[in-house]
Amino acid sequence: MIPAIQELAVLYKAAADSERSLTMSKYMKGLFVFHGIPSPKRKDIQKEWYNSINKNGNVEIRTLILELWIQNEREFHYAAIDLLIRQPKKFILASDNELMEYLITTHSWWDSVDLVTAHYVGNYCSQFPIEGAKLIEKWRKSDNMWLNRSCLLYQLKYKKETDFEMLRSLIEQYQKKKEFFIQKAIGWSLREYSKTNPVAVKAFIEKVNLQGLAKREGSKYL
Repeated sequence: MIPAIQELAVLYKAAADSERSLTMSKYMKGLFVFHGIPSPKRKDIQKEWYNSINKNGNVEIRTLILELWIQNEREFHYAAIDLLIRQPKKFILASDNELMEYLITTHSWWDSVDLVTAHYVGNYCSQFPIEGAKLIEKWRKSDNMWLNRSCLLYQLKYKKETDFEMLRSLIEQYQKKKEFFIQKAIGWSLREYSKTNPVAVKAFIEKVNLQGLAKREGSKYL
């Protein structure tokens, strides 16, 4: 463990709550181990830690993110994502496709995948449209459900810049998949875009005869 991670580990350990850790783990279907730190307190700890990193100035951010990602406790994964989100857009490189895929396909659950997708993948595809198009084309053909979900959600923050033709194509591809997280993502993507173009979303939902969870979510603001 590199010194910067050791510093964070000490801060986390001091704030750990064994009872809360069990509750948090249960809420996440037992998929992850937690220190049991409430979100507001964890963010305060991370803010202190980020400031110390900035003062140090010689820590490579991608190395730090990868090191955080291999730790056992889920709080370290949250710290990695928060650190990633804090970076300016110029931080993102055209060669980051492998890192993004790694973060989505390891320790996968909605709480990490959705943040990585909306911020990292979304900004990547916006800044590097050619590389981004290739990435989404690869992921939409994948057997990994989380990569499929990311295809549906990477445009969440695009608003009027949303490529609705692409979104429609993805929804039509995944429409009949019964996986909860895919149906939820279909509805979420449409619900978000309906804030910008409700007429187009309503017409699309009717055209493809969207049903169930996806329709309920997608129609929420219509």
